[in-house]
Amino acid sequence: MSIKRILTAAVAGTTFMTLFSEVVSKLDGHNYNEAKILGELIDCITPLDEKTSQAAGWVGHYGVGVLFATGYDEFLERMGTKPSILNGAVYGALSGLVGAAVWHSTFKAHPNPPGVNLKKYYKQLVIAHAVFGIAASLTYPENKK
Repeated sequence: MSIKRILTAAVAGTTFMTLFSEVVSKLDGHNYNEAKILGELIDCITPLDEKTSQAAGWVGHYGVGVLFATGYDEFLERMGTKPSILNGAVYGALSGLVGAAVWHSTFKAHPNPPGVNLKKYYKQLVIAHAVFGIAASLTYPENKK
């Protein structure tokens, strides 16, 4: 396990995933940006001001990206394979299903969740995670040989 590999994959994957979610948000007219939604969830239950809640949302979003990148790194090591667009996309989509389950539980448990069309959000979330996996695989330092 390499911290450099994980951080590189996490930052690239999370950044491209978030860009994808922003594009979908603009096209659909709804907020699908994971960091912003997380900030809204935090804002509703803490005494923090909105700016601080949004910053916490971004930190949390990239923190989860590190967790998913760590999982991808572990997957590659256990499978004895190198990163590829295919395994990145598959890992990303599968992690998106996990992410959707976590978000679903979070929205259900939250006392005042933001108004998000959950069906559309979960669908774009799985695709956004596939984008995460592809970006992570393409920027994985071992691909730079």
